[in-house]
Amino acid sequence: MTKKAPGRIFLMVVGIFLIIGSVFSAITCVMNFVMLGKAELGSILEQSLQQAGISKTSYQISLVLSVIQAVIGMVTGIIGIANSNKIEKASLCYSCGIVLIVYALICNAYTAFTGAFNIFMVILSLIFPLLYFWGALKNRQALQEEQGTLVK
Repeated sequence: MTKKAPGRIFLMVVGIFLIIGSVFSAITCVMNFVMLGKAELGSILEQSLQQAGISKTSYQISLVLSVIQAVIGMVTGIIGIANSNKIEKASLCYSCGIVLIVYALICNAYTAFTGAFNIFMVILSLIFPLLYFWGALKNRQALQEEQGTLVK
């Protein structure tokens, strides 16, 4: 008898938010890359970046990190939704949760390195990865209980 997936709601809801956020992030990144490539818009953007104290290179690196984050968010969101009710796939979702958390920390470390560190943004950037991880953890615990390997 297969046990219900207690982390289903977390994985489903967070997966939906990850997919939606990833789509918007990817569109925004593409638009920014296009703006950098256009001579007139690129010079306006560069002037704006200079006024904000941001180099063009660090901005481009931030865009690349955002694209990677969008891809990771899209993939893990789809995996979370597709496997939210399957406790036998809990380890896959658990691994995806770890990837989300680690990548959020990498992005925050880069932000801190470039001098734009904000603890509030660190906390915000970890909310969805931690909720996803928690849902996967609940499903993983249910699988272990079903298999009789979880010691209480």
